[in-house]
Parts: sequence; C-alpha cells; structure tokens
Amino acid sequence: MVSKELMSEPSSEGAATAGRFSAKRTVFYVQPLIARYRVEVVAALGRIFKVKVFASSHGVESRGFSREQPVCEEFVETGITHLLSRRIKIQSKVLGRIVRERPAAVLIFADVTYLSLWLALASGRALRVPVVIHGQGLYRYAKPGLARVLCYRAAVALSTQYVCYSEASKRSLERIGCPSSKLVVASNSLTVTQTVDPSEKTGAEQGVLFLGRLRDGSNVEYLIEAVEQMRNAGHAIVLHVVGDGELRDRLKNTYSHCNYLFWHGAVFDDKEIAVISRACRIGCYPGAAGLSVVHMFGLSLPPLVHDQLSLHMGPEPEYVEDGRTGFLYSREGGANSLAASLCNIWTRPPEAIQAIATCAFSKYRQLNSPTLGRRLADIVDRAVEL
Repeated sequence: MVSKELMSEPSSEGAATAGRFSAKRTVFYVQPLIARYRVEVVAALGRIFKVKVFASSHGVESRGFSREQPVCEEFVETGITHLLSRRIKIQSKVLGRIVRERPAAVLIFADVTYLSLWLALASGRALRVPVVIHGQGLYRYAKPGLARVLCYRAAVALSTQYVCYSEASKRSLERIGCPSSKLVVASNSLTVTQTVDPSEKTGAEQGVLFLGRLRDGSNVEYLIEAVEQMRNAGHAIVLHVVGDGELRDRLKNTYSHCNYLFWHGAVFDDKEIAVISRACRIGCYPGAAGLSVVHMFGLSLPPLVHDQLSLHMGPEPEYVEDGRTGFLYSREGGANSLAASLCNIWTRPPEAIQAIATCAFSKYRQLNSPTLGRRLADIVDRAVEL
C-alpha cells in the first residue's frame, strides 16, 4: 500500500519538470521586420516561451513584404536609426528592455552593422542572459577583410550560440577561426501552408513562375528577355510574376506590350500562389535568390537559379542541385545563358521534369522536418538550460 506521504510528495525530477512548464519564461525575438515566413518561428517559440517580438513594421509594404502581426506576448515596435552615413544602424528599445527585464534568452539576427546587436551581446554577457544569434555567416566572402573577420569572431565569441543558415554559412565561419562548438546549423527554410504534390504536375506545363520581390538584383529583365527568345524560337512558354517592390511600375511599363507576361502583384496567400503555380513547369529567380527557392520546392517547381552561390541574397540556393532538385544557369552569360537553360529544360521529356519535381518536393519536406521554428526553439531552450 502506498503511503499518503509518497502520494503527496512529487519526486524532485517531477517537480522540476512541472515547474519548468507551469510558468513560461520570456524570450526576446529581435528582427529588423517580421516577414511572413518568420511568423512560424514566433509560433514555435511561443509553444515553449512567452515571446516578445522586437521589429519595425514601418514601410514594409513598399519593400514587397506583407505587414505581419504575429501572435505573441508583446509586439514591440522599434525604430531603426542610421548612423555614420548609413553604414551603422541601431534598433531602439532592445538594450533598455534587456537590462530592465532580463529575459531568459534573446534570439537576434546577426547583422554586425547593427550597434544594437553588439549592445545586446555585451549586456547579455554582463547580465548572464543567453544571446543566440542567427545569420548567414560569411558565405558571400571568399576572402573577407580583417575588420570583417574580427567582427564575426567577436560576435561568435560573445554569443551563447551562432545559428547558421546553412552548412556553407558554418564552413565560412570555421574558415576564419570561429570554434565549431559555438556553431550550429538550422537550415533556413519556410513553411508553405498550401503545397503542391508532385503527382499533381504533368511536367509539360507551359509557365515559368517568378516568385519574390521586384527589387534591384532580382534581374527579372533577364528572365523576360529569355522567355521572349524562347517564344521567338517557337516554344509556347509564358511567364507568371508573383511579387511586388520598388521596380514594379517600371517593369510593367517597359514590358506592357508582352502578352505572354502575367503580372499577379503582391500575393501573400499560399493557396492563391499554389493555384498560379499549377500552370508552371518550373520556378525561376534569375538574380540574387534566397528563400524563394524553398517556396518553389514546396510547389513541386524545380527552381532555376544562377551558379554563383556567393552572389545570391542568401545561402538557400545551395539546396538546388543541377538536374536533381532544380537547375543552374551561368550567371556570366546573362539572358542568353538563361534562355539556353530554358531551352534545355523545355526539350526534356515530361517524365524527366516530373522526376526532378519529385526531388524538389522531397527537399522541401526534408528542410521542414522539423520546421525552422521548432529547430530554433529547441536551440534557444538548450541555451537557457546551460
């Protein structure tokens, strides 16, 4: 028979576990803005912690982003001030709130040009608040200068953990002497709420999908010119452009005569994007690509991107394996090289395109098993427990 004392007294391990989950600890999540693909990160953190989000929502629509208000304990609207001819930036309220509230941890983006990053790292070290930084590393720099090397070494040293966007990001930091023990990879990804299964694709669709912001470096002009070359060569091919940004009006005016272009504008609903994608054989981001390739994977669209990883917006195009999960074209060749790649794709049999679409979708599932948010939440949770 179990005594009343044993029944009423929980074990020390049980008490610790109960205490851990009975009152959630507070974590600060600091971003320059909350893009739609980061809402899942906030939700995942919120399953373990009380999350206070620090971000600026000023002017996000004009930059091609949707205005997001994630579910969180508190959304702290921050200003971003430019200093020293705009080379240095500082995000307001971050330091003051860390000092006053002493959160369980801070998860912050790793842009070393932000003075607020350095203040967060310094205050975290002084107050014993774990600071986890999340960034791309130095994958863009084959030979980074001494100042840049010293900045990244210092940031990694002051942080509790540096979370790398990709393996290429991790290798770039190891090359400059950052300790591997401080580095962890959480493959940068996004969750698509409406995917397209490869079984729904024929491999003979006539469309190409551009998905992303219309900004400097997107090189949408290359893609339009390449599609025009394809049509002049007798191929029935059309281009669907999903996105908005500062170049929208100029591009639409310049190419208003092209009846093979479908301008869908700023579409943020995944179901609507999925519907548009069903008319497309591949996705293409001709310029400096980033997370859009992951979205294309989720739509069973093999992405076509250029072949110079260091010149992309983010390291995510390293997920594209030529002829397996997508296609690469020679950046140096511009629109002509892009047209040659499109011609190669368009002359492949539908079953070959279907096979690549299947691999692309498998890559999407791999990148989201578990999701980025869950990976980051687990990393922050371990940092808190150190």
